Amino acid sequence: MEPDWAGAASDDRRRVWSAVLRPAAAEMMQRAAELAAAVNTYTSERLPELLASPQALEVNRASTEASIRDFAEVLLAGADPVAAARLGSPTLAYAQDGAQRGISLTTLLRSYRLGHAATSEQVNAILGSHARNAGDLKLATELCSAWMFAYVDTALCLVEEVYTAERERWIRSAAASQAETISAILAGQPVDADVATRRLRHEVGRVHVAAIAWLDSHEEGRDTQAMLEAAIRDLAATVGNQKPLIQPLGILSVAAWISSHSAVPSKVLDELRFRTASAPGVRVAVGEPARGLAGFRTSHCEAREAQRVAVLAGRPVGSVTRYHNVSLSAIATVDFEQASAFVRRELGPLSADDETTRRLAATLRAYLDENCSRGRTAKRLHVHENTVAYRIRQAEEILGRPLEKRTLELRTALALADLVTVAVGASAAAVADGENGTAAGNGLLGAG
Repeated sequence: MEPDWAGAASDDRRRVWSAVLRPAAAEMMQRAAELAAAVNTYTSERLPELLASPQALEVNRASTEASIRDFAEVLLAGADPVAAARLGSPTLAYAQDGAQRGISLTTLLRSYRLGHAATSEQVNAILGSHARNAGDLKLATELCSAWMFAYVDTALCLVEEVYTAERERWIRSAAASQAETISAILAGQPVDADVATRRLRHEVGRVHVAAIAWLDSHEEGRDTQAMLEAAIRDLAATVGNQKPLIQPLGILSVAAWISSHSAVPSKVLDELRFRTASAPGVRVAVGEPARGLAGFRTSHCEAREAQRVAVLAGRPVGSVTRYHNVSLSAIATVDFEQASAFVRRELGPLSADDETTRRLAATLRAYLDENCSRGRTAKRLHVHENTVAYRIRQAEEILGRPLEKRTLELRTALALADLVTVAVGASAAAVADGENGTAAGNGLLGAG
């Protein structure tokens, strides 16, 4: 097999391509996710404003991994990098999303170039493991660098074309007007209700239930917007609205407003569900019903807070988190560091994460919820009343005080205990992942 690219036409270059670059390309394919993670670390340190959120990191990770795989395929086949360069769907989606969100083209292209530099470093290390001698390594490095530069240079031109076309289309579109109007309402700016209704094609004077649907990861080939919208439409049908207002927040999340002419019963909100078959991996958070422009904004803020708590608590995919049910946790964890310290201070050793202590805390929580009735607590936990009494005495001994003292603080600390424990554990895992090089990646060959 001979490479098609003219840049690898000499005998020495064809030999090095066959002996070094082809096996290196196969390794790049196999380690694409790992390489993307390393590239992400490099780029995020130098361009933190672009990769400020977990969703931005994930979108970049998917784009990077896809681009590394694409280039590895070109290298493996010996194809002409200019003719073979293309934008995979994650990279294409990232460029379009950047145009819609107003990320400057300069920032976008800089991220690609940073990623190119980081990817080159990773690839050179791979070449070193396949070259048999210093001469082959030198020639392989030069050839691969030229191949990658030609590929990336062509791909950047494609990115610029996609970005420019999407930006022009977006500015002219009704979607831009909708996004601008929603932003003004959420920012509390003066907005005429009739004008907003016309621009949004959505009656803003109604009762609104705001929702946010999101995904944690992006896989090539998945229509993430369709999945997110499917979840929202299922919830809207339950409320009785077939035409919710849906606003993309990026590739992996959408905001929505489900509106009604009349009040939305609390029971309806508690029973909101969506079909996970049509929305796999999706989670949803909802605010409380509220009327008019003020309600539009307030319910969205509550949905945002419900989402934050759902992420902290590690709520499972397919779940719907209602603000009403997590409002205390939301308010009490605005300052998470203070919330953690409060739980540790109020519960002391009762905040430990071993099974015995968790059982005591759960019994105490149920006992307080049941207004200190041992009978109702025993029935709720399916244990004997004497077991409840024994556990309560144990809990009081650990606390070093009777339950009647600082009861409100105790109830609050117990309500937050699991949330704080889960969130701390998740943070530790994220740190460990970062240290092990498994953090999310970004961009085109590591950029963007």
